[in-house]
Amino acid sequence: MLLHHVNLGVPDGGIDAQSAFLIDVLGFHRIEPKPEIAAFVHWFDDDNGVQIHLSVDPDHRPAARAHVAIATDDLSGLQKRLESSDVGFSTNRFDGIDILNCCDPSGNRWELRSEPAS
Repeated sequence: MLLHHVNLGVPDGGIDAQSAFLIDVLGFHRIEPKPEIAAFVHWFDDDNGVQIHLSVDPDHRPAARAHVAIATDDLSGLQKRLESSDVGFSTNRFDGIDILNCCDPSGNRWELRSEPAS
């Protein structure tokens, strides 16, 4: 199996900030959906085909522990983008992997991991 996408909740009025986080900080690209679903679908993908879908949820409450984890071969560049975007984060190292933990504008948790050495 291969993970295709993650669907994240976003509070009312939060799509623009969430989109900017995905595009400007994490490097995702917007996917334009078909016209018949464009009013309620917000899709993004990365260069490897991983997708993030956003759904507006008026009752959105970020999970206390659940998170999205992604691996990158440019964690230092990602850290610089977090810093320049004033996104708070913490650093960690686990099993030889450098990790940045942050929350997106909707409060969803992210674990940003360096690619393991091959």
